[in-house]
Amino acid sequence: MIRVPTFGKLVRVGLPSAFRGEIWEASSGAMYLRFANRDLYSEILEKYKDQRSTSTEEIEKDLNRSLPEYPGYQTEEGLNRLRRVLTAYSWNNPELGYCQAMNIVTSALLIYTTEEQAFWILHVLVDRMCPGYYSTNMYGALLDQIIFEKLVERTMPLLWNHFKKTNVELSVACLPWFLSLYINSMPLEYAVRVLDMLFMEGPRILFQIGLAILKLNGEELLKSGDDGSFLDVLKSFFQSMGVKELIEQDRAESVKSTYREFSLITDEMITELRSENQLKVGAGIESFTKRTIIRHLKDTAGFTKEEIAILYDKFYGALYYANHEVAGKSESSMNQEIFHSMLASMTLWAKNKSSEDSIDVKAAQEVSSRFIERLYISFAGSKDAFIDFQKMIIGMNEILHGDIMSHLDWFFDLYDEDDLQMLTSKNIIDMSKELYWLISVLRDTDIAWDAVTNLIVQSCEQSDVAKGGQPDEATLMHRLADLTMKASSYSFHSRIKQLENSIIADLVDLTIPSFRMVALTNETLEMFFDYGFKNSFKLVKSAADRQKSLVREVFENLFEDGQKLAEETPSQSSISREKSSNSLAQIDSSPPITKSPSGQDVKLDEEVDTLINEMDTFDVWSN
Repeated sequence: MIRVPTFGKLVRVGLPSAFRGEIWEASSGAMYLRFANRDLYSEILEKYKDQRSTSTEEIEKDLNRSLPEYPGYQTEEGLNRLRRVLTAYSWNNPELGYCQAMNIVTSALLIYTTEEQAFWILHVLVDRMCPGYYSTNMYGALLDQIIFEKLVERTMPLLWNHFKKTNVELSVACLPWFLSLYINSMPLEYAVRVLDMLFMEGPRILFQIGLAILKLNGEELLKSGDDGSFLDVLKSFFQSMGVKELIEQDRAESVKSTYREFSLITDEMITELRSENQLKVGAGIESFTKRTIIRHLKDTAGFTKEEIAILYDKFYGALYYANHEVAGKSESSMNQEIFHSMLASMTLWAKNKSSEDSIDVKAAQEVSSRFIERLYISFAGSKDAFIDFQKMIIGMNEILHGDIMSHLDWFFDLYDEDDLQMLTSKNIIDMSKELYWLISVLRDTDIAWDAVTNLIVQSCEQSDVAKGGQPDEATLMHRLADLTMKASSYSFHSRIKQLENSIIADLVDLTIPSFRMVALTNETLEMFFDYGFKNSFKLVKSAADRQKSLVREVFENLFEDGQKLAEETPSQSSISREKSSNSLAQIDSSPPITKSPSGQDVKLDEEVDTLINEMDTFDVWSN
């Protein structure tokens, strides 16, 4: 039936309400998904019955704001139907879950469809027809808003120039049109007609109708001088569409005829424009997000803007490249494994992965893992907590800023596991092993060995002095001689074992003042605590970052599915669409649409900033 040449014309004339749901399902292709996944909808509802999630909580907040004027959603039965469809979708697509405006679209679908039909039509809309519209950052709607503005510039240059001259932002009114598919802007009887054509002809209808509305109101819009008057004109227009006497005159027909003037806007054109602008829009969104997060930091800890920007890239780069989700972790915080990856992007010593299976490699990996765990606890506050960007900034401040005394105090706290303001024998052993590994990586194994043996001997001596006793010179000399033996057979593993056995019999209690004295008696330790460890962190962009930014790779993946969809032509409606386009082209009177010269392209990063700022202020529920 869909392939019959007259089918498209019949859809544009108007669908009978009794058959609207079935035709929506057939023309969108959702019917085939339902047939291929029989009983999946009911199985999801049964499986997740009475379970809660962040998405279900958001759904509950929005239920009473879903077409509240429609009688069906003034009853508990109607709200329960809507709740079940939205909840089932959120469980079936947990990566997306639930996003604003899904409730508006779904509530309109349920007026004409069963719950299962609405469930699968929602899948088609979110995944194929309007990719990215209902994501966390609504990148698809932002992209299409940029495309819509470019089409306005091409087809109505006089109106576009007026908007630019008066600083009127199209997105103030038009972004909600796209997000709610006009359902929340037009009277419902007109909005469902938009859905009729959307499912039949594809997403280009959203652009054509938007352009038609602007052209119909062109004379009045040319008189508007700000966003307020711009909104008033369009609000008045939509209200007039619901006046009975105007419906029977030429208001509705004028919308239809003006829509036909933009029939040269094709799916291929929309695909091309999406392809041209998707990475730029993605970069704009990422840039806006980056500036927003940095701007809302409570404490920048003395870092410059450039340093904060690099730390941001390191932090969120590690989060992005993590290949698995961690239970209980939000998108803006990291666990110990991701923290390790972040350190590896800044330091040499964190890159401790090796394909070798020797006892020395295993010993080094064990020591390094324990040190990185200490750093993680220091940054996060506890082993079970996560690190957000603010915690990362504070933690890096402790390492990269300050003088030698503040660095010594920080290392002291790192090993004072019981928070007793005292380092015990075990703490000194742990510090010695990890310093031996660190200094070996940064400088030389013999230099490292000399430094840690000095640390152990001096710790014993200073501990005895602090207790009021006199150190046993003979014992200290014997211990030093024993530790400083440099047999060529001493491997990393052997020396770690030797450190573990060095002061088992001694009870060492080292306070902060005593620890400072110990560290300053050895030149290697003094340089390490003063600037050696700090300088091991490189706050520069890697070559890979300069060649291909993170945001480019992120948005290549984000738009991949949408791009594949846009390149496909649904077989069940291809013939009808082609003939419908030919029919409309015969009566089209608009000038040919040509590409704007590249030099006239608008600065997309500024436009995206404006769009996202407006997303924070507009109310998708209001007309």
